[in-house]
Order: sequence, then C-alpha cells, then structure tokens
Amino acid sequence: MPADRGLLAFVGALVAGLDAGDPTAASRVRALAGTRTARIGLDDESVDVRFAADGSFHATSVGEGAAPCRGRTDRRTVHDLLDARLEIRDAVLSGRIEAVGPVPDVAAMFAVVEVLLAASVRLPALQSLADELLGVPPAPGAPTRADLAWYPDEITPAERALLADLDLLADETGPVG
Repeated sequence: MPADRGLLAFVGALVAGLDAGDPTAASRVRALAGTRTARIGLDDESVDVRFAADGSFHATSVGEGAAPCRGRTDRRTVHDLLDARLEIRDAVLSGRIEAVGPVPDVAAMFAVVEVLLAASVRLPALQSLADELLGVPPAPGAPTRADLAWYPDEITPAERALLADLDLLADETGPVG
C-alpha cells in the first residue's frame, strides 16, 4: 500500500467511493456479501471486512482466529485485473488469487470483486484509488491469460485409453457424432 494509507483505510475508501459514485452497485455488493466476514489480503497486509445487518461497513485489523472466508492476492494481480490483461478465473487458476472458505462465501467474495472491478473503470473516485494503489508499475513475472494452460498439451497413454474405452476420441474424419 502507499506509505500514507494502509489496506484498512484503502478498503474503507473503496466502499465509500462506491457508495458515493454508484449506490446501485453498492447495494448489490451489500446484498452479495450479506453479513459474512472475510479476511482479505494484499501483498503483506490483511484486514477483516464485513457489512453489518444495517448495511454499515466494518473493516478491522486481523483479529484472533481464522475468518470463515479468506482471499489473498498481490498488487501486480490487481494491476492486471484492472487493465483487463487477466480475468479472475485465470488469476485463480494460476494461483495469483488464493481463496479459502465455504463455497457460498467464496462465491460471494468473487461476485463482490466482479462488481468492484466493473465500477472501478467508470467511477472517478475508484479510478483515483486504483491510481494510488498502482502508483508503482508492477514487476514482471506473473503469468497473464496468454501464459495459462487449461489442460496439458499432451494426454497420457492412460488418458487416451480411457477416452477410447468411453468412445470419446475423435476419429480421423472428425469428431464423434
């Protein structure tokens, strides 16, 4: 984080910017998050975040015990997501975003991230926060979408045999019909 603002203050400013700039998106974030607590981490900082039943936002320093849902990434990943060089799905598959917790909680966390990413490209307050966060260009090294493989280039003989047994291999004239 920039020297003058830690993750705790940054997350508070992000929610305040969304509230002021797009109340509809802010309501959607609150509906998606519900009253769940999540621990979010960026680089070497982590904070616990939640919305209370009345919709008020609470961000605190990491408390005792584990939060039920945890997510972590780094500044370079955020930079690539904001610049549309990387999709959330690819960031997860490449290990650039880590998420742990019950499936509904993790799904809600990623849905909130999608809303925030969409808002960040059109709201001046969120654009300013992104500029602050990304003031230093990211270091090269982490893979982008073009670097990711969804499956290995080659299948093993055992996989080929299984596909053949299930009659799922394409023949020389085209796919199985």
